[in-house]
Amino acid sequence: MMKTRYGKKVYPITAAQRLHFFTLAHCPKKQVLNIGTSLTIEQDLDWEVLKKAIYEAYARCESMRIRFAKDKAGNVYQYIANREEREIEHFDFTGWQECHAEDKMKEWTSVPFERFDSPLNRVVMIITPDGFQGIYLLVDHMTMDAQSLILFLKDVIEIYANMKYEGMEYP
Repeated sequence: MMKTRYGKKVYPITAAQRLHFFTLAHCPKKQVLNIGTSLTIEQDLDWEVLKKAIYEAYARCESMRIRFAKDKAGNVYQYIANREEREIEHFDFTGWQECHAEDKMKEWTSVPFERFDSPLNRVVMIITPDGFQGIYLLVDHMTMDAQSLILFLKDVIEIYANMKYEGMEYP
């Protein structure tokens, strides 16, 4: 029985997560658990401030830092990584046709996550073909549902606004 992973306490997976692992074992398309969305606004964003806001939201959201691990007997556990250290990607769709930009984000959504000891989400700062700016977010349904995804994006927006504009309260 696993007690720690990389010095982190491990926790049993939930019944819902067990069901998702069962689904993955019997589904040929492993991206079945991916949830992808984007949130953009018609405004020029400060990319460095947005990046800081994303990292701060990661620090406040344990479900964005969940990692799975498997012991020698094949039992699956979960643990929380200290912090997110990956570089936040940036992708500029300027000059693309809208349908091709949508296809690219669908392609991103179709890539299954590495299941063990790896991040189960992806954040990309984007500029859409029509000039809107914001975030594409991909998460694994084992770690977040649609409501959690909305709350994470809301946290990023509120942290960004606090960092960027006077008078905006810290969330």
